[in-house]
Parts: sequence; C-alpha cells; structure tokens
Amino acid sequence: MSDKDELFKEFGTNTGYHGKGKYPLARLVTLCLANTMTILDYAMGRYNQDENTLARPLFKKLRKGDLLLADRHFAAAHFYWYYKSVGLEFLTRVHQCLKISRIKRIESYGANDFLGWLKINENYRKRDTDLPAKVMVRFIKAVIRIRGQRKTIWFVTSLLDNNKYPTDEIVELYARRWRIETLFRQVKINFSADVLRSHTAAGIHKEIAARLIAVNIIRTIMLEAAIEQKVDPVSISFVHAVRAIISFSPAFATEVFWKLPQIYKAMLAEIAAHLIEERPDRIEPRMVRREWQHYPSFKITRTKWRAKYVA
Repeated sequence: MSDKDELFKEFGTNTGYHGKGKYPLARLVTLCLANTMTILDYAMGRYNQDENTLARPLFKKLRKGDLLLADRHFAAAHFYWYYKSVGLEFLTRVHQCLKISRIKRIESYGANDFLGWLKINENYRKRDTDLPAKVMVRFIKAVIRIRGQRKTIWFVTSLLDNNKYPTDEIVELYARRWRIETLFRQVKINFSADVLRSHTAAGIHKEIAARLIAVNIIRTIMLEAAIEQKVDPVSISFVHAVRAIISFSPAFATEVFWKLPQIYKAMLAEIAAHLIEERPDRIEPRMVRREWQHYPSFKITRTKWRAKYVA
C-alpha cells in the first residue's frame, strides 16, 4: 500500500531484522470452496492479527457437517475442539511442533492410521473454562509428492470411522486444499492485489472487495461453462476465461437484446474449450530467470525527491 499515515495506523506493517517495514501491510483470510474455487467470504485486518481470530466469524457461513480443509496455522487441539463445537468436521496437517511418537494410540487401523487423544494446553483452558482436557482425533501418515519431492506428512482429522472414510480418500481430499494457493495467485497477480493504490483505509477495503467479487463472477461463469459442456470446473483455464469474457464483452454491449443468450452460450463454449492438462510432476521453483526492471530503488519519498532534484 501507499506509505500514508492513515494506512499505517489502520493496518500496520511488518517488523524484521532491518526494522519497521516501508509500506503498510494487511492480512487477508478467505473461506473458499475447494471443488469450485469460489470465495464464500473473507476477512481483512491488521498485519499483526492472528489468522484464526480473523477466520472465526467466517465459520458461521458453513453448515453443520461441512469439512474444513486448513493448513497448519489452524492446527491445534483447542481449534479442533472449537470446530467440533460448531458442528464442523476438519482435516489439517499436523502442527510442526507436535511429536507423534508421544501420542498414545487408543485404536489402531494400521501402522500409519490410528486414533488418539490430543491434549489441550492448560493456558488455553485457563482462558476458556469450557475447553475440555483433550480431544479425540485421527492421525494419518502419507507419502506425497510436493514440488517433485517425496515427503512424509502426518494429517489430523475428525473423520474417525476408517470404514466410512478410507485413508486414501482423506489424503486425496487434502490435496484439493492446495488448489486454493492457485486462487491466491490469481487474486494477487492476475488482479494486481499484491500492490494496492488507494490512500485511505476505506479505499483499500473497496479495492480488495472489488477484486474478490470479480474473481467470484469469473468463477461462477466458469462453473456454468463446466455444467454446460460437462467438464471439471477446476480444469478450465482461469486466464483464458478472463480473456474470453473480455473479448465477448463488446458483443454484449452492441448487439440486439434477443441475440444475447446465443452470444452468452457461445462464450461458455469458448471458455470450456480450453482445459488445463494434468501436470502431476510439474516443478516450478520460486525464482526468476532474469531481472525485469533495471531501475534503482527509491530511498526517499517522491515528494522529497522532487523538492531536491526538480528545478
């Protein structure tokens, strides 16, 4: 965001080894549908706010029995109890600090699949007297490929019945959560949400809302195209869908009213025609091939630079 005092006061910034950050930063939490990658709701707050605090009001949008797929930020015994208390099932990766070898097996479905009690920290129980001493969960171990490398990962879930919820299906379910990372990239890169331009807090909230609404509109159209052409909505190219909508928009604005349904149907067929191939062994390192900008960094504000160098 712009380095305005109002934005620093509203959102804050990061603090690291080199001191306070140069620009304000906000924290955004979204609640998405894994099968369609549409956004149910979102919460935006200060950068130093906890993601769980922001996410809790969003869970009211879910219905009892829904399955929550979350990363390790939402993996803790007291969080698990809260999910169950509001009627949600959950599936997360094991928190990195948890020692699986210390968990006592209550019932074992196999060497890599068992039920056990997860203790809730006493500090959380002092703050909330409703918290129990422990919660029953299921631990599952699986070997999966992440960026071309095989890794051993433990999962925690409330789906306790081994016959009703086989291990392979649970692991496959969690793989859908990684699709949401693609959604974040689309919001940040394709819709330029990584750098916001407004100078007021209200303007920043409007920018985020507008981008997320745009993503949902495009995803809804992609879902219609998938239903019309009987294809998987997640396999449709998001970038091509955006290009198709832009290319068809002049026809929607200029053609007579009775032609619009035919144009819309043709647009859906065009969107569904471009599918993304399965690339299970694809590896994309988080590096750039070459520097794309050859300009020095600003050390002062533009106002100070103009006052110093402009005649």
